[in-house]
Amino acid sequence: MSSDDAAERFLDELYPYRHESETYRRIPDQGRAADEVIAEVRSFARREDEIGDDGRVSGTLYSGDHEHYHALSTVFEQFAHVNVLQRDMYPSATKFESEIIAMVADMLHGRSGEVDACGVVTSGGSESLITALYTYREQAAANRGVTRPNVVMPRTAHVALDKGAHWLGIEVRHAPLTDAYVADVDAMADLMDDNTIALVGSAANYAHGLIDPIGNLGALAMERGVGLHVDGCLGGFILPWIEANGVEVPLWDYRVPGVTSISADTHKFGYALKGTSVLTYRTKELRAHQWFAYPDWPGGLYVSPGFAGSRSGGLIASTWASLVMTGRQGYLAAARDIHDAAQRMVRGIGEIPGLEVIGEPTFLVAFTSDELDIYLVNDELKRRGWRMNALQLPAALHFCVTRPNTPDAVVDAFLGDLRAAAAYAAEHAGETSESGALYGFSGSLEGHATITGLMGGYLDALHDPAP
Repeated sequence: MSSDDAAERFLDELYPYRHESETYRRIPDQGRAADEVIAEVRSFARREDEIGDDGRVSGTLYSGDHEHYHALSTVFEQFAHVNVLQRDMYPSATKFESEIIAMVADMLHGRSGEVDACGVVTSGGSESLITALYTYREQAAANRGVTRPNVVMPRTAHVALDKGAHWLGIEVRHAPLTDAYVADVDAMADLMDDNTIALVGSAANYAHGLIDPIGNLGALAMERGVGLHVDGCLGGFILPWIEANGVEVPLWDYRVPGVTSISADTHKFGYALKGTSVLTYRTKELRAHQWFAYPDWPGGLYVSPGFAGSRSGGLIASTWASLVMTGRQGYLAAARDIHDAAQRMVRGIGEIPGLEVIGEPTFLVAFTSDELDIYLVNDELKRRGWRMNALQLPAALHFCVTRPNTPDAVVDAFLGDLRAAAAYAAEHAGETSESGALYGFSGSLEGHATITGLMGGYLDALHDPAP
């Protein structure tokens, strides 16, 4: 493929509507009719939902129930104009947010015994993780005088933590993994010093869907007098229900001594609309370090619970609605179907020559190969209509199983196409793959472009709507 052809393909992936829909580079002089705009947007949505509705996408679409989406959107509409900063005008926001936090804390065993967990609703997993880092930084500065903070975490911890640490001036110390692809606790202990503000473990990690040894990390955190944040952004809303269905799951929540905060994304397996997560703390004393207050601004006393100023009342209301509409029985049923489908995939992948499942997954199945170019496997899966998540270090793919992926026909089709894709990779060994590991994409860009080139191209795309 020539460089010109590759560039055109890249543009077509970024701008699939550039040849069929008007491109706006300035606000139009005359506004368009609402029904016309809605019709155009609906046409985009129908096209883009097709592959997800067919169950051929890893992760991304966690519910897949359009009636559920419609109900949540109806709730959202009632508060779409609301900024929850104005609590005196919209006291329902306090009801919704406090009950979301209470329900999540209860789910995480944070309302039992001596634990009285509290928290805050954020805009997503990244904000929850970065806010946790900020809280531990401020706690360490106030209580121990730490001025050069570091955080210790396994290399599989979510990259949003690296981003947040960069912004907050926190050194990140990455520990290696064990042969089982989970955090090496001894290695993490060796990386700690007097400036360590917290440890991080995952339940489960994004790459491989595995739970770090949270019990051992909790013991280490208590021994060294630091906090332990458990990143449950991905697994926080499904692992509790998998366990409640009778599946053995290692303890990772507030039942583990030493766990001081947990993040769990309501917009993933909580089946809420995109844009919410919950960050919980074991104690109110720890959460107090999250607040920002500034008394001397001419605009008045400013108090903020986190990074966001304005927050959407619609999102908070619809998230509350998702939890109470789904209910415990709904979460149990979904978790049972997801776990069953994932285990069928584990067994099926284990029977395909050249492929190996990583670890012992519960709902997210990662697989690699010592014999095949796994990205060639991904190339063929993509041609067959599947959107996988490509990984690196080691090269691998994963399938995060969600509700649309659970029908037997979907699992059977995937395993059949995966077997064919493995055969394709064997037949084309030594050829250059088209896909690679790029977070948030299916890995469809030509080869391994440089990070700088990719970012430059992406930002150029935002500035130039349709070249």
